[in-house]
Amino acid sequence: MAEPKPRQRKFAPRSRTGCLTCRTRRKRCDNAQPQCANCARLNLKCEWQPPRKIVSEPSSPPSASKSPNLHTALSLRPGLDPWDALPGDHRAERMHLLQYYVEAFVPSVQVAPIPTSFYTSLYMPWSFQIEGMLDAILAISSAQLARRSHDDNRASHLRAVSTRHEKRCYDFIRERLSPSGGLPKDTYQVTAVILILVGLEALNGVKTTRWISQLKSVQRILNSLSPEQTIMDCVEVDSLHRHFTYHFASASLMARVSNPGKAGSPDQGLLSISAALMPSTIDPLMGISYQLCDLISRIQYINVSNPAFPLTTKASFHVIEQGIQHWSYDNPFALGVDTTIALDLVSLAEAYRLAALIQLYRTSTSHSHLIPGCASRTMDFIARIPPGSAAESSLLYPIFLAGAELDDEAAIEKCFTRLDGIQKRNRYENVECVQKVLKEVWRPKLQGGRRRDWEEVVREWQWSFTLG
Repeated sequence: MAEPKPRQRKFAPRSRTGCLTCRTRRKRCDNAQPQCANCARLNLKCEWQPPRKIVSEPSSPPSASKSPNLHTALSLRPGLDPWDALPGDHRAERMHLLQYYVEAFVPSVQVAPIPTSFYTSLYMPWSFQIEGMLDAILAISSAQLARRSHDDNRASHLRAVSTRHEKRCYDFIRERLSPSGGLPKDTYQVTAVILILVGLEALNGVKTTRWISQLKSVQRILNSLSPEQTIMDCVEVDSLHRHFTYHFASASLMARVSNPGKAGSPDQGLLSISAALMPSTIDPLMGISYQLCDLISRIQYINVSNPAFPLTTKASFHVIEQGIQHWSYDNPFALGVDTTIALDLVSLAEAYRLAALIQLYRTSTSHSHLIPGCASRTMDFIARIPPGSAAESSLLYPIFLAGAELDDEAAIEKCFTRLDGIQKRNRYENVECVQKVLKEVWRPKLQGGRRRDWEEVVREWQWSFTLG
């Protein structure tokens, strides 16, 4: 009788000796250089760890390690492996997490490699000036790194680190609130910390409405800024406005579930910053869909069944519908990105447009017949974005709205497979929330009945989660 083969450990990285790209994606690498088969097939950059040198241990730590200089903090070693062992020293651990934030976390949430991303060009410098910003960055970095760790003790330690810094963030915000209700001290940094905490809620899969309350606080702050501040600090305000708009689009989707019966006016959204103040750019979270996400955030104020103002509501519905249908995005090819990235951003933008129409049409029974076509076309555009593409990081909004309207079993299977791949790559627990809701939506359909409505499921479970 042949000896039984040793059982392969579940969830272990499939390759420890291949290229860094395959190791990060946890795929078996064929070790072909300069480009392995996996990277060639998916058109990914095939990166290899440089050879290491054995050097003698210095008798005392280098003086640079004692300097708080920003340049030292950003002297990142090439090919940072997020599975490296954490340094035992507290200061070294902090530097390790900052390196992880720049080299791994930020690329994992951005839809394209953007050198001027507010995550690095604005938030990182603030973190060396304001302790609360540093705590926010350390909280979200350690939380994501904990989900990528295969060592239970290390993951537990990182979760404790994240919780500790998250608590400090809330203390930081509380200490800067104005007793009179005015703008908080360190206004921009407080706003950024709150927005990072919303992202942490998504990462942790929080299912309460706390993240919506946080966004409403940010909305009040940004709407309270004077016109002079908006003009003088246009870079800071524009960055915060963009970050807010991305998450507020998700809040728009959950508004009817989290606040049933509460409607307002589409004019309750943020006061838009003049487009003339800021040049066209690719947003790190929305790509070329910034203005569209602003329209999406206004859908929450549409309630066609409201008998009090039927004509006003109907007019608002058509204004938003026309805005979505006729919205035109900046040409990504003219913004200095590679062709493959530009094509992914266009597909992402069109998927968002169709998903926005699904969200809007769900508020009107007279438009519900248009939803299946929008859902099918949304999935077509999603399919054009290859698995592992940077644009995939913002696919949760369109894939959730379209997936919840699917009736074809083959399409459902494709949607489930895509979501499973996204979850394995980014480890965000809000992706798991989407998977669980969609499974319940599809369950009756796969058993020969009719699928459930996702809003009904979320209300029944008393869930509220962001799709950011």
